[in-house]
Amino acid sequence: MIRYVLTSCILLLTGFGLFAQTDSIPKVTSLLRLSLEELMDINVVTASGYLQTISEAPSTIRVITAAQIAERGYEQLEEALRDVPGIDMIHINGYAPTLFYFRGMYGAENLRALLMIDGIVENNILGSNDMAGPAYSLHNTERIEIIWGPVSALYGANAFGGVINIISKKGQDIDGLKVEQGIGSFNTSFTKLILGVKKNNWEFAVAGTLYSSDGPRFSNRDPNYAGSYVARAYSFNAALSYYAKKSKTTLGYRTYRTPMGWGTYSNSPTQYLRLPAQGNLNIGSIGVLARDFRGERSGMHDPYLRTAFIEHEYKPSEKLNFLSRLVYRETGTADNSYIYVTVDSRRMIRGRIASYSNRASAELSANYSPSTNHRFSAGLQFFRDNVEAGARKATLDLSTVYLVDGRDTVVNLNSTYLPRVYDIRNNFGSFLQYILNTELAGKTNFTVGLRYDRNSYFGDAVSPRIAIVNQPTEDLNFKLQFGKAFRAPTNLEIYQAQNGNYELKQEKITTFEFNTIYTVSKKVRVQLNLFRNDLRDVIILANLSGLNQNKNPGRIYINGAETILDMVLGKNITSFVNFTFQEGRGKNLITGISGKVPGVAKLKANAGITCHIADLFTTSLTGNYVGRRSVPRTDPYGPVDDYFLVNCNISTVKLFKEKITASLNIHNLFDVKWLDPGFRSADGLLYSTVLEQPGVNGVFKIAVSL
Repeated sequence: MIRYVLTSCILLLTGFGLFAQTDSIPKVTSLLRLSLEELMDINVVTASGYLQTISEAPSTIRVITAAQIAERGYEQLEEALRDVPGIDMIHINGYAPTLFYFRGMYGAENLRALLMIDGIVENNILGSNDMAGPAYSLHNTERIEIIWGPVSALYGANAFGGVINIISKKGQDIDGLKVEQGIGSFNTSFTKLILGVKKNNWEFAVAGTLYSSDGPRFSNRDPNYAGSYVARAYSFNAALSYYAKKSKTTLGYRTYRTPMGWGTYSNSPTQYLRLPAQGNLNIGSIGVLARDFRGERSGMHDPYLRTAFIEHEYKPSEKLNFLSRLVYRETGTADNSYIYVTVDSRRMIRGRIASYSNRASAELSANYSPSTNHRFSAGLQFFRDNVEAGARKATLDLSTVYLVDGRDTVVNLNSTYLPRVYDIRNNFGSFLQYILNTELAGKTNFTVGLRYDRNSYFGDAVSPRIAIVNQPTEDLNFKLQFGKAFRAPTNLEIYQAQNGNYELKQEKITTFEFNTIYTVSKKVRVQLNLFRNDLRDVIILANLSGLNQNKNPGRIYINGAETILDMVLGKNITSFVNFTFQEGRGKNLITGISGKVPGVAKLKANAGITCHIADLFTTSLTGNYVGRRSVPRTDPYGPVDDYFLVNCNISTVKLFKEKITASLNIHNLFDVKWLDPGFRSADGLLYSTVLEQPGVNGVFKIAVSL
């Protein structure tokens, strides 16, 4: 039924767009001025490590441009990814705000995808689940390059299920100062700033954000629910570049910090609170407090990230270029983080949570093209991790504080951290890549790549890659790909596995993929992706009882297909439709238990249309359909129903001498009630069986350019 609703909405939106086309609109964005053929020629860097067009890239790749970000009202990364095929999400509305799963790879939350900004990895060094979040605003983004499938042949560990590379705007592109102020539902407010300039040989860009929100209220968990807040999350990004005759040197720094509540990943301790059960087959005898308590927030998870780098690009000739880069990163959870949890429905425990890890890395890569038919790439990388040995230990204070009602209520208020215990882990990596351009069957490019990694914990890893890209005509493109990749076990997993006494292996993946892209005309482009993923040595997360500690017994097979249709319906109207079909099966080789991979939809669909109206407004409507999803075996809830959400963004063109714009962005326009399944440990005891999601909500924003 919902599929027919989706189709009807697409037809309705298309009809609206054709009706709006009757107005004459001479001014449109740069995106609409490009034909779909020209969009295929946008340069991307993530697929091969150097600039090439999408049609040439030996990967399945999707680009979200700055124009699309503005027109569709994307404020954060998860909003941009919701309209992309092949990516499943589970929203926690707090700690690790969103979990991303590429192509049905449920499990290892946010650890099977590599997040990068300008080619520098952003994933947490320790291996916790936080990725992106409200501090990662897109107002400073030139484009987002998304690759499905493994790219460990270039990037090493964790370029496993896919890569997301956020490319920042440069000073010359910004050319001035822009300030954005927004307010929205749940008492949300934010301020964003971006400043950039290029003068002579110098280029400078800086961007910052400040974001706060009370977050949605889930009153079924607690009438006084306050666990989804964000308290003054901030980001700061700066880059200073100097251009010489044959080189460019860039010094950069960025930091992100997101103090937030713990959200909905855990049950509410309704028995302790003497409340009715929260529903959805959650017991409520064990859980994390989600109301303000003792004059402080319900709990706080305060992750941070800091990155400093210097890189030098040197191009002695048109045939040869070098890139060298030094990077120092710090990630962790700040010492002020804490959580209130009960395990007996009688006493509340205030637990302290902290971690700190750092990485120092150096890399050198080169590209050499002796002729237009041949390109060689090579690189060396070394990094040294000083990584927390699991979670920070703390003292246990059993002295009891009694509240007004006289109950034995709170312990561990005076706990203190013990000295930090850490591991030093070293990794050496090297890669070679060769691309042969021929005129076989029109144009055919052959890519062969190989990377070798040597890690002081898990040993050797070899990641090969082969791709054939054929373009028999200017309108038709075929890609055939084979690759292997690996995910390194994180220190959190290592120390959960029998207290670090069991040596975890790498997770491994082998993928086969076929793509075809056909540009029917300058107004219609169709893409079909077929893939098979074979995951081996999959790490299985321990359950609450501790009877099934982390090991590598898992085997998963996933087959799928994605179809993408991009259309220009008129001079001022664009639209897209995409469908994802995927099905996976897994097996625990120790227990022998097998079955379908839970948590991901067999069928998903997205659609959208963008219209420019009367030389004044841009209106964008998008719809997201997610099919029925099963839950883990530990979860008593059963399958989670499908849903269809509509989002709307209305924005003005630049007004008042092109200085001011305004926009209204509405999520879940029709106030649909929907759920996400719990993650791997969902059991209804501690971890929620399903995760409730907010209804209609919105943001109003004004931007001023100077």
